[in-house]
Amino acid sequence: MKANEEKCMADGQITISQSFRFSASHELMQLPASHKCRRNHGHNYTVTASALVHDDAPGDLSHLRDFLAATFDHRLLNEQVTFHPTSELLAAHLAGWFRDNVESAMSVTLVEMVVSETATTSARCDDVTSQVTISKTFKSSRSDVTLVLRADGLNKVGFITDFGDSKPFETYLQASDADAGLRAAGPALVAHLAGWFVDNVEPETRGRLVSVRVDSGMTTGLWERGDAS
Repeated sequence: MKANEEKCMADGQITISQSFRFSASHELMQLPASHKCRRNHGHNYTVTASALVHDDAPGDLSHLRDFLAATFDHRLLNEQVTFHPTSELLAAHLAGWFRDNVESAMSVTLVEMVVSETATTSARCDDVTSQVTISKTFKSSRSDVTLVLRADGLNKVGFITDFGDSKPFETYLQASDADAGLRAAGPALVAHLAGWFVDNVEPETRGRLVSVRVDSGMTTGLWERGDAS
C-alpha cells in the first residue's frame, strides 16, 4: 500500500493570545479638577491581543510587543497619542494599529484587544463589532465578583463609565446578606447581584451591565444579559 505523505489536520480554527507589559503614566485632563485621575499617575499596563491564525502562520505577535516598548514604555501617554488616553480609547487604538501593521505582515486576524491598567480593571475592544467593554473585579475573602459593562458610545472623557461610580456595588458586597451569599456562587446569588446592580447602580451611570461572574472556590456562576447584543 502506498504511504500517504500528505499532512492531515483536524478541521477547526486556531486562536493565539499573547500578553505584553509596559509601564507608563497619563493625565486624564478632561476629568473634573477634583478627580484624582486628572493628575499625573502611572500604571503597569498589560496588553493582550488574541488573533485567529491562518495558513500555518507563526503564533508570534512580537510586532505588538516591540511597538508598545518603543512607543509607550516609561512615557507620558498624553505625549504619545492624539486622544484622551483612557484604557477604552487605548484598546480601540491598539486594535486599529494591529489591523494596519500586524495583519498586513502575517496571516492572522485580530479577535480582541484588551488593555488592563490594574489586575482588576480592563478595557476590551472586539475586533468584529468594534464594541468596547470594560471589566472590573471586586475581590473578597470568599469570592471574586467581575462585572462587564458597555455603552452605546464613550462619554466625552473617553470612558464607558467611571469605575468610581461602581462604589455603591462594592459597598453592597460587604453587607452581611451579600457576604453570606458569596460563600457559594449559585445561580440565585449571581442573578440577585445582577439585579441589584441594574436597579441601584446602572441608572446613575452610562454603563450598561453585560455580565456578572462570581468565582467562589471551585464554583463559578455567570449571569449574562439576554439582550446584550
